[in-house]
Amino acid sequence: MDVTAVDRSAVLGDSLLHRAAPGSKLLAAGLLLAAVVSTHDPLVTAGVALSLAGAGAALRLPLRQMLPLALYPALFALVFAFAAAPGPVTGALIVLKAVAAAMVVVTLMFATPYPQVFAPLQRILPAIVGDALLMTYRSLFILAVKLADLVRAVRLRSGVSARQPVRAAKATTRALGGLLLYSFDLAQREYDILYLRGYQGRLRVGRRRSADRTADAAAIAYSALILAVALAFARFPLDLQGYSWLVAAAGAIDLAFGLLVGWRR
Repeated sequence: MDVTAVDRSAVLGDSLLHRAAPGSKLLAAGLLLAAVVSTHDPLVTAGVALSLAGAGAALRLPLRQMLPLALYPALFALVFAFAAAPGPVTGALIVLKAVAAAMVVVTLMFATPYPQVFAPLQRILPAIVGDALLMTYRSLFILAVKLADLVRAVRLRSGVSARQPVRAAKATTRALGGLLLYSFDLAQREYDILYLRGYQGRLRVGRRRSADRTADAAAIAYSALILAVALAFARFPLDLQGYSWLVAAAGAIDLAFGLLVGWRR
């Protein structure tokens, strides 16, 4: 997982979703997750996932980086589905739900800086937990740069190339060992810096206002529409059972339209 790519998209992006307020995006993500949880039809769940991918393409979010992250949970869901699902339909539903839910979270993280995602939650979580999460996120970037430098230095000094996988693995292991020691030193230095600067038990994160009210309304309306469709199929499964393919078809159309719009831009 390239954390820097996620943060780069979240901070430097200028799509309609980027201009919405973080609170509105969190509300929209909550509605979408509720839609994923409430649906019991694989075709409806697939339609939701396809529609989300289409929305990301239309907004010109980096789908090439988002989709692999959204598909990671499918590996674990496949194991669970194979072990616990009574049939192939239920197994497909489990996997599709994992992918759709991950797509919601990935889209949120690629369109919203992490501190702004975390700011509303900071009021609920204990102070020590909130500050630890903020400092951990900051440290990830420092450790990522340090790891890249360590791996490069070890390979240059030992003459390791891509044609020597065993030696390359050993070099990477040595770099990870050095990174572990560096992380302990980094944690101690950050604690000392906070203590010297008068840390009072809470790191405050300012809330970002909406840059476009239309973006807030569009994100919430889109999520509410998907939730309404999912609840309708969950409430009247027998009456709408033969129409679930329409939701999957609509999601495929959304994806095709989003790819076309993103390509034209």
